[in-house]
Amino acid sequence: MAEQTPAPRILYIEDNPESRALVRNVLEARGFDVLEASDGIAGIDLAISAHPDLILCDIEMPGIDGYETATRLRSYRGLDQCPIVVLTSHGDRGLSLSIGCDGYIEKPIDVARFPGQLREFLKGKREKVRGPEERRYLREYSQSLVERLEATVRELTAANSRLRAAARSKTEFMQNLSHELATPLTPIAGYLKILRAGKTGPVNEAQQKIVDSMQLAAERLSRTIDNLVDFATLESGGYAIQRDFFDPQELARAVIDEEKPKAKARRITLELTAEPTDPGWGDERKLKQAVGNLIDNAIKFSPHGSSVLLRVSGDALRLDFEVYDQGEGLLADEAEKVFDPFFHADRVGDERAPGAGLGLPVAKQVVEAHGGHIWAESPPKNQPDSRHHFSGAKVAFWIPTKEHAPEQPQPTPFPQPLPEGGTS
Repeated sequence: MAEQTPAPRILYIEDNPESRALVRNVLEARGFDVLEASDGIAGIDLAISAHPDLILCDIEMPGIDGYETATRLRSYRGLDQCPIVVLTSHGDRGLSLSIGCDGYIEKPIDVARFPGQLREFLKGKREKVRGPEERRYLREYSQSLVERLEATVRELTAANSRLRAAARSKTEFMQNLSHELATPLTPIAGYLKILRAGKTGPVNEAQQKIVDSMQLAAERLSRTIDNLVDFATLESGGYAIQRDFFDPQELARAVIDEEKPKAKARRITLELTAEPTDPGWGDERKLKQAVGNLIDNAIKFSPHGSSVLLRVSGDALRLDFEVYDQGEGLLADEAEKVFDPFFHADRVGDERAPGAGLGLPVAKQVVEAHGGHIWAESPPKNQPDSRHHFSGAKVAFWIPTKEHAPEQPQPTPFPQPLPEGGTS
């Protein structure tokens, strides 16, 4: 029994669906296997993966045109010997053949002759142009590519200028917004302290609960404003850390004390494990904010009645802060995204977690300004020494000791453009 010859595989790159349908119907009726792509980039990707026996390509297409598509196809190993035939009603035969195409067929096609024309190219037919004409076409094509590149550079330069202007406007807006929010918050926080201290008279139990709730709300707003200010300042590169020696254990205890009312409101237990370490070297106020942002984020994503652990440790090289929680954890692709501004690790069916999405990004900037590194694990790769098991997430960072700290650390600007969404 004779072995059946496989059908020739033809890739047709054409943006017009009617033209693709016509060619498919004509060729499939004559025993061809037809693949289709609607633009040059898609056609190149399909050619690399499908290894066609012949490529048909239109000239006028969105994105890269047929000439550039053919030039790129010729540069890939495995496609350098594949016949490429131009099928167009608006093209230049001489240019097409000069840049590496093997044939040129004008539209509209002759339905009766078309399959036979392709079989000739499959058998080895190659059309040529004379040497002097080929050199002229290549010079003209090179010049057109240069002009196109120059136009693209101009467009990108103009777009980059617009992006920089938009970034400056955004930074100024956030700075102005944070100022407008902080101004009325100052007397609110002051009056709440007066009420809690009983300086205006005794407060009964029901009133005290109201005042406590207002205090928690004011503190959350204050943290959001602080993060907003730091985000705008760090993003513009206008903030430099003020380093000095500090006590890591005292810093951790201060943060835990600040976060306790928030944790209590959600019936979450805060734990602290602080190993003896040498004094830390850095901006204590900003590091306290960074650690607070990590704990604040853990509280928000932890279920009621669970535990959150802050672990402090260190050695001669670095100082470590690790925050563990018993929450739902992160999805596989979220460990890096949580440090992107405005990203929210939302869950299907859950309400969006509160916050502007700047807590962890600001913590990242503070840590990197110290020459350190921050990361997230979900679930934690190793469990801390605790009576609880932490199956949610671990967000941790380290900063170097004074002997290993960079002399002039500076924050790294956030990437542009910013993604949509948020964490704390």
